Amino acid sequence: MGSTSKPRSSPNPLVLTVLALLIEQPRHPYEMQRLMRERHKDFAAGKTRGFYDAVDRLARDGLVEPLETSREGKRPERTVYRITDEGREEFQTWLNALLSTPVAEYPLFMVAVSFLAYLPPKEAVSTLQRRVVALESAIAGLDTALRSLQEEFHLPRLYLVEQEYMRALRQAELAWVRTVIADIRSGRLAWDIDPDWARWDGETPTSSIETALPTAGAVAEKTAAT
Repeated sequence: MGSTSKPRSSPNPLVLTVLALLIEQPRHPYEMQRLMRERHKDFAAGKTRGFYDAVDRLARDGLVEPLETSREGKRPERTVYRITDEGREEFQTWLNALLSTPVAEYPLFMVAVSFLAYLPPKEAVSTLQRRVVALESAIAGLDTALRSLQEEFHLPRLYLVEQEYMRALRQAELAWVRTVIADIRSGRLAWDIDPDWARWDGETPTSSIETALPTAGAVAEKTAAT
């Protein structure tokens, strides 16, 4: 009778963060959650139950192990975990792969941008302007967080590169959104299609968008011809 391998932990943001914190030193889950908040590891935030489930899965997989369990007064027991040699190796394997190999990612904003033509131009501009305000606020918040981490916690830059990266992404997105708004206003990005679906009367309409966009076959024929 053949044996089946058990499901193993996958390198999601929460798992990677737990392993990274345990590489520093053994910790109990409550302390790890506190450090995630203090270090602004928002990508690893989630429900407490999900956090404990992730730690339990890492323990079952042999990537972490309980070191000791203690109780203070009437508080619940706290188990201190440490990373295993297998956990260190797995963490480094995951991290090397994630750093070296680009993967296809589909942020919701990119999905929304792909349907920009479904909004009237004025509404598109108004909506994107609200995003400009949100991005400016986010960048200001990242700047404040960076200063706090540097001045209050005295963290070296090596531990702040994630904040720098996020700021760079937000700044690039802000510049792009501003360009799109300017292009819509100037007519360089024009709505030369008519949203027929807005006047749908029960019959299946042939949308101008559908006729304006090239089909996959047309793109293939053009590519082959060149």
